[in-house]
Amino acid sequence: KKVDVWLEHDEKALWPCPQCPRKLGLYDHKEERVWRHLDTMQFQTFVHARMPRVNCPDHGVRQVEVAWAEANSHFTSIFERFAIDVIQETDTQGAGKILKLSWDEAWGIQERAVARGLTAKPPLVLRQMGVDEKAVGHGQQYMTLVYNLENSTVEWVGEERKKETLDLFFRSLNPEQRAAIEAVGLDMWD
Repeated sequence: KKVDVWLEHDEKALWPCPQCPRKLGLYDHKEERVWRHLDTMQFQTFVHARMPRVNCPDHGVRQVEVAWAEANSHFTSIFERFAIDVIQETDTQGAGKILKLSWDEAWGIQERAVARGLTAKPPLVLRQMGVDEKAVGHGQQYMTLVYNLENSTVEWVGEERKKETLDLFFRSLNPEQRAAIEAVGLDMWD
């Protein structure tokens, strides 16, 4: 009930060093890796490849990057994009059932999506900020949220609802970012 696809390459192909633009010939291969891909006719589909490595004079032996997946992911990029769409319509557990993923796999996909989004986000310019605490889960667990009140976005989330938590946020700002803050609306326990 699955489809397996094996990828190969021309042995004479040139590969870029992952740390510089130098094109290099094949040094050797790492062991085979497997990535979950979008289903094919409702069958789980897996992409298999032996990862090429290059020997860069400046950086040594390095595994090349692949176009279809992020480093350390067991899913193709297009599968992760689809999984995020499903998660946005359901939740982590529901998406896991639909996509046949464990909760940890679905959560990992979300974490990578958030990391990509934060990397692509322009530097923070925060003039009017709001700070609030939100209960999470059951019991007395709280998170501290920092909002940009001008565009209604959450800019930062910290664990617990203490002054020390908010201090972490301010320490993450450079002097220019701190100086740009004109107003703060605060609703905190501590």
